[in-house]
Amino acid sequence: MASMRRNMFYQNKKQETTEIAVYCPPNQNLTEVQLTSLFHSLGPRFISGGDYNCKHPLWGCRLATPRGRTLHRVITGQNYSFISPDSPTYWPSHTNRLPDILDFFVTSGIRSVYSAAHVLHDLSSDHSPVLLTTSLVPIEIPRPPTLTPGPTNWESFRETLNSQIDLHISLKTPKEVDEATQNFTEAVQKAAWASSQVQNHLTTRHYNVPIHIRNLISAKRRARSKWQRSRYPSDRRHFEDLARELRNELSIFRAANYDTYVSSLSPKDQSLWTATKRLLSYHSIPSPLLRQDNSWARSDEEKAEVFHSHISSIFQPFPDTDPVHTSQVYEFLDSPLPLGLPPRSFTPSEVSFIISRLPNRKSPGYDLITAPILKHFPRRALVFLTYIFNSVLRTTHFPLIWKFAYIKMIPKPKKLPTELSSYRPISLLPLLSKVLEKLLLKRLSPLLESQNIIPTHQFGFRPNHSTLQQCLRIVDLISSSLEKKEYCGGVFLDVAQAFDRVWHPGLLFKLKKILPNTYYLILQSYLRDRYSVISQKDKISEYIPIKASVPQGSVLGPLLYLIYISDIPTYPTTHMATFADDICILTSHPDPLSVSESLQDHLDNLNSWCKRWRIRINQSKSVHLTFTLRRQSCPPIMFDNIPIPPANHVHYLGLYIDKRVTWNPHTRLKRLDLNRKYGLLRQLLNRNSKLSIENKLTIYKTILKPTWTYGIELWGSAKKGNIDRIQSFQSKVLRTILNAPWKGAPKRGRFSKGLDSSFLSVRVTYVQMEPGSKVLPKKSLALGKAEAKVAHTFPPVLGTGSSVRTTSEQVPPRT
Repeated sequence: MASMRRNMFYQNKKQETTEIAVYCPPNQNLTEVQLTSLFHSLGPRFISGGDYNCKHPLWGCRLATPRGRTLHRVITGQNYSFISPDSPTYWPSHTNRLPDILDFFVTSGIRSVYSAAHVLHDLSSDHSPVLLTTSLVPIEIPRPPTLTPGPTNWESFRETLNSQIDLHISLKTPKEVDEATQNFTEAVQKAAWASSQVQNHLTTRHYNVPIHIRNLISAKRRARSKWQRSRYPSDRRHFEDLARELRNELSIFRAANYDTYVSSLSPKDQSLWTATKRLLSYHSIPSPLLRQDNSWARSDEEKAEVFHSHISSIFQPFPDTDPVHTSQVYEFLDSPLPLGLPPRSFTPSEVSFIISRLPNRKSPGYDLITAPILKHFPRRALVFLTYIFNSVLRTTHFPLIWKFAYIKMIPKPKKLPTELSSYRPISLLPLLSKVLEKLLLKRLSPLLESQNIIPTHQFGFRPNHSTLQQCLRIVDLISSSLEKKEYCGGVFLDVAQAFDRVWHPGLLFKLKKILPNTYYLILQSYLRDRYSVISQKDKISEYIPIKASVPQGSVLGPLLYLIYISDIPTYPTTHMATFADDICILTSHPDPLSVSESLQDHLDNLNSWCKRWRIRINQSKSVHLTFTLRRQSCPPIMFDNIPIPPANHVHYLGLYIDKRVTWNPHTRLKRLDLNRKYGLLRQLLNRNSKLSIENKLTIYKTILKPTWTYGIELWGSAKKGNIDRIQSFQSKVLRTILNAPWKGAPKRGRFSKGLDSSFLSVRVTYVQMEPGSKVLPKKSLALGKAEAKVAHTFPPVLGTGSSVRTTSEQVPPRT
């Protein structure tokens, strides 16, 4: 381990600080004794920076190495601090290695709030230089831009906004609508900013350190100074004894503070959910991006450019494979529209009702106008906003500034952060646009329902339809075929980039056929001339023209997608089950060859339909499953001359359905998911936690319990061995929460605190269901004897009648 020391003296603090550059070769051993000796020789106040070749998530690395754990033990054991940048400093030339943080600072006597480390990307080397900035005052972290940075005087806001609104304006042309929308947005922004006070968010935590710990700190400092002057072994031993005693007392003090914090958590002030969210949320590590030429995008500006190119290639329609059909679509779009009646105007009361239902924590768009600002609009502003909305109905022009979106790239959990496909684009649209979309949705929904545009097998984005109901239809058909000893073939298709590749002319073609002229022209304006930008921290990319897709993050986007795939072909001998872009096709027959032939014929028709409307199926992610009690399987099937891979179970709408419907994969994988969540929440739910039993049970019933109770109406009929997986987990967790003994039946009083010890029903009953009838299942024993929630109308898709499995009988508590 090589090092270079430089002593510095700060006149303003009157403290001597030692600065040292460190390099730890990767091919040599690094021990705690070496690191402790090095840091002790630097004095009470030092900055030790360099290439440590130690990895640990504490300072932002992807993983922990043995050397990193060694340095971590030294830093935590000696109460040192570290200052690390937020981006990698090591850029390997080998393709099998990933960038990481190897260069950082270890400090003592310097608080991290007074310093910041930044990576410099100017030099071309495998190690980027790191710039350490120190300040005499705390360095403020840049806050996201907002119109209300502090307390807001809403009365002043309403008066200011009223003074800037002129109700006597002309709104007869698209240009006038755009100008009025722009002026109104600027007026709201100026009024909100003028009525808010800028608040200093630099807060300092004050710890009431007990007097005996303060005396120990003073004694340790005196002993350290005496040893540094005398260098006697006896003085060193005395200093180390005091330092050890101080560490123990501080550890006890921090543990007591944490116990006090945990005991103060409550669901009433949201502190309990804040703590659980901090434990359960995915913490992404800043990472560079790998370009297609295997070079690295390091800075935020380079990342924004890479994301710009990636998103630009996504929001494009798939290539045309049917020119004849495409020409027919454009010919129909160019045909003149027939005359129609004007739609009913919006009223201020409708606008006010929509605004009142907006969630307060909804993220704003580029204009920074939030839901609380809209809810404090004066009457004059609501009337003017209604004028703008009605002008959209008259001119059939959707305001241009409401079609502009900010895109945030959010990393996907458990994905490689260097790959572009590991990020999910999240579009942020103005809230004023969403208010208008909600008003339009209320007018469009009755029109679509009256014409039965959305097929009965589509359960996505529809009221009174849920994922559990769709799973119920599928499992019921599979179970019926197994009871008849037939083969049931199922194909679960994955639509590639379903929402991002919607072909706009094809969507407008279908809208023109079913909607009145006014709504069609509004939606035509709504889809055209849309632009987005990539926001990467404080860097903004160039404009991205959106040439395909339904607007992400919008209110009308899901409905438009349902209309786009509403004419998906069906087949007489198969059954369809769709939930948005999740497509399932089932058929049953005593002959496995007939099952595959029916599925293949349906897939051939579906393939022709996909080519006409530029929809692509990802065959590698699709699944072909044969549900049967026999050993023989159905012959393989293909989509577009590419075989669909077979599987033994499928993950569909939150349930793992296996070929024999034993629910063995479902209970096994759900148990693994429960173990993972419980491991993250263990520090709040363990026996030594100071959290009250009521709050522990609240966490269990709101976070852990829904994980396994979902779909219990279906998998509750599984055999005892599969159910015992969930039962044993519940018994373990409840005994830990209630601090009950591991053996023997716990006392009834322990389980009487708002939680029943009974588990679930295992006896299956069948309720006959006629087409279109309403089924009200009996109580399904979920934890706490909760009522079953499957009580909706089922469309007549599965034949003249079907049986619905419900659970009715409880088993005694298991220990």
